[in-house]
Amino acid sequence: MLHVLLPLPLSLAAASPPPPHIVVVGGGWAGYTAAEALSADPACKVTLLEASPRAAGGLAGGWRTPGGRPVEAGIHGFWREYKNTFKVIDDIGLDADEVLGPFTPSALVSKNGPVAVAPVLATAEASTTAATTPDALLELLRRASMPGADPLKQIADLLPAPLDTALLAEFSERSPLSLLDRASGVGLLACWADFRQEDADSWARYDDVSAETLFKDYGGVTDPLYDELVAPLLHVLPMGPGYDISAAAALSCFHVFALQSRGAFDVRWCRGGITEKIFRPWQERLEARGNVVLRGGARVSGIAPAGAVDGAAAVDGAAATATGCGGLLVQVLGDETPLACDAIVLAVGATSAARLCESSPLLASLPATQRFGELRGVTCVAVRVYLQPAPRTTGLLGGSHASTLLPPAVAAAMRASPVTVCGPEIGGMAELSEAGFCVYDLQRMHDEHAAGDLAVLEVDFYRAERIADVDDDHAVARLALEAAAAALGVPAATLDPSLIVDVAVVRARRAVSHFALGSAALSPGLRLGEGVYACGDWVDRTGHASWSTEKAVVTGRQAAAAVGRSLGLRAVDAQVIPAAEDTPQLAVLRKISAALRAAAPTGTALPPPAPWAALLKAVSSQR
Repeated sequence: MLHVLLPLPLSLAAASPPPPHIVVVGGGWAGYTAAEALSADPACKVTLLEASPRAAGGLAGGWRTPGGRPVEAGIHGFWREYKNTFKVIDDIGLDADEVLGPFTPSALVSKNGPVAVAPVLATAEASTTAATTPDALLELLRRASMPGADPLKQIADLLPAPLDTALLAEFSERSPLSLLDRASGVGLLACWADFRQEDADSWARYDDVSAETLFKDYGGVTDPLYDELVAPLLHVLPMGPGYDISAAAALSCFHVFALQSRGAFDVRWCRGGITEKIFRPWQERLEARGNVVLRGGARVSGIAPAGAVDGAAAVDGAAATATGCGGLLVQVLGDETPLACDAIVLAVGATSAARLCESSPLLASLPATQRFGELRGVTCVAVRVYLQPAPRTTGLLGGSHASTLLPPAVAAAMRASPVTVCGPEIGGMAELSEAGFCVYDLQRMHDEHAAGDLAVLEVDFYRAERIADVDDDHAVARLALEAAAAALGVPAATLDPSLIVDVAVVRARRAVSHFALGSAALSPGLRLGEGVYACGDWVDRTGHASWSTEKAVVTGRQAAAAVGRSLGLRAVDAQVIPAAEDTPQLAVLRKISAALRAAAPTGTALPPPAPWAALLKAVSSQR
């Protein structure tokens, strides 16, 4: 008998389950990276929500004024060890040399004036990093004896960071640092070797100690070394004074940005606005995949389980179908219907995550978020000033371009680099008592400005609550010009406010992660709860040894991998490049440190202070 199989009525046919839907909240480096990694699997759908209506890139993004002039929420560098970030740029299909300028030296200024210019060190990838064998030492001597060789450079090539930087840095004749002051930094070696970047126990030991205590009481650095070198770097890297930055954060930050490898302090700068150079083509790439939706101006007001919004009444027809993590709802401010999804990735800053917890009982109930209310943020103010042009100064060093229309005295003060890093208390200005800042000559950094007919100066302030409270943008611009003139050692009249043609001020209140004492204990892991994940530079602090943009990219990939595992996605592209391995010298110091810690009494916190630390503290107290 012949049996004919007829198709079942549609009402009886098994419906195909919808693809897993992941909502990424936050459109900065962490959010875009998570969306990129997840959407590599065509079996899922990704919606990225960015609160700002003006630009992709979140806090790192920018936009244009009505007059067409570019504005950014601060200038962001790309350090040599940003390997995962450079891979993102490559994956987008961009040529890094067209997007980023060359590695650029940085000038350092303290309250006492110019300190030093940090050179670009790793000019060749194959550069030797240590004289670990007799043959290496003989090669050093051979090269140093060659005609025209610079023996100092040859010696520095074989020293570990940061000794190579200290040897080659061009210290200002006006700097009060003596050779003894610089040598006092050796006292930090014990703590540097003892603190392990990716070890939770190390973070716990150093998290409740202030950076100031670490450097002065344990490291034995002299007051001049602290004021001239340490304080300015603390104010622009972890962005705070030493008493309000944890020793763990300081050790980790300095290691990543300056100590972990030869040339770690070498930095490149974008050749224009990051939104236009990176995020716009990145957005086009994501949208072309067909399984990604990006929404600007979409501020999330609450997250709830399926069937409720902010823990309130059920929403008809909005319940999500659980496909692995369980149904979740994301309410966007102004939307009538919440988004149903299977997983959420919070790619926002720490204080934004805390505010979202306050409005979302689901988030507030998670054990991982119980102390989010203690998270703090640093206020930053970015000031971009367009100035009437002066006669063009040429032959300048560093950066993508060698000329500027800034006043000649300013150009001369910034001759070695278009970037000047400034510590607190510059010029005796009350607003700068705890604010560090950076001064940028954008004509030497951005292609668009290099071809323009106006001088462009940017001053970015960190820990700048007092400046952010000034409502008048032109008053902030005047303050920025006064601060820049004081830092560069030129008369205030050189940067007179009458030169201002246009100004843009961006106030980011408590928006940047604050790595205060105890902050590592508040840092969550990648998974906050069932179906809820987090990424950003404040997340998983004891994990991958990276900071800032690189940490955001790394945790974005790691969060995507965790979501993929939970939802059974097989094609998520979430590979992470490990942080740089210890240099041979540091590896030896770590072995010694581990042996000493193993022999120390149980419960020993930090290594003993440098022998001269108590003497210096006594002398400082008498002063």
